Amino acid sequence: MSRRGRRPSPATVFFALLSLALGIALFVKTRPPVPPAPVPREPLRPSPTRGRPLVPATPKRPAPAPAGKPVPTAPAGSGTPRVAIVIDDLGNELAPAARIAGWKAPVAGAVLPDLRWSAASAEALARGGHEVLLHLPMEPTGYPRVRPGPGLVLRSQSDAEIERLLEEDLATVPGAVGVNNHMGSAATADARVMRAVSRVLSRRGLFFLDSRTTDATVAEKTAEENSVRAASRRVFLDDVASDEAIRRQLDELVRRAEQEGFAIAIGHPYPVTLFVLERELPGLSERGVRLVKVSELVR
Repeated sequence: MSRRGRRPSPATVFFALLSLALGIALFVKTRPPVPPAPVPREPLRPSPTRGRPLVPATPKRPAPAPAGKPVPTAPAGSGTPRVAIVIDDLGNELAPAARIAGWKAPVAGAVLPDLRWSAASAEALARGGHEVLLHLPMEPTGYPRVRPGPGLVLRSQSDAEIERLLEEDLATVPGAVGVNNHMGSAATADARVMRAVSRVLSRRGLFFLDSRTTDATVAEKTAEENSVRAASRRVFLDDVASDEAIRRQLDELVRRAEQEGFAIAIGHPYPVTLFVLERELPGLSERGVRLVKVSELVR
């Protein structure tokens, strides 16, 4: 038989397969490891803003302090100028009052009467340790074209009507420690109207903060003449509701306090106003003023 027709022996086949298996095993053992496939990562989400508006911080200004961070106060002393801040026009919705209620800064809230969220806003502020004022609608010069809202005190009302109306308004804003006027450029210039208001405040032991919507106001003077503690607003924070304008008004508040010993500012629950206050209030003590409750500044 020729060599071409001979088959390999079983031993030859066995050793050939064994050699092949050993070669494959050696290759697998010595080849470089294949890196694992990357695991997909969950996209990063922005951290919660605690209800703050997405207003970009002005360059070189300090970052906003968390709403719950304590606001440092300057050491108490007779020479330390004091400031107080009141946020008006609360009660149309609950969110602004709830936001302020979470602040450690002693900012007061003035709540409009007889609105859907009046009582809830007042209660939220009080639970947070903030002073509550009744933001009393009073007749403006442009009435009836300009209408301040329900619970309105008018010059055409009798003394008895004014007193009854004020009592009813106070019942819708529980826990109020004082009153300030909403609009009222006509009513606060009327001594008779203010005497009727003062009688209720005197009986209840409440103070009056004159928002000073007119230079002709007699509100603070009349209140004091009727043994009611009173004070007047010195600065409006947000007649122009922009970051830069509100910061300028805070500067003016500090300047007034340095000149007069104390000063009261009024703002509104605009998102930008609340944002700027959250950012700026922690730095007030570094400017040499002490933020206090508004009741500490009434005479």
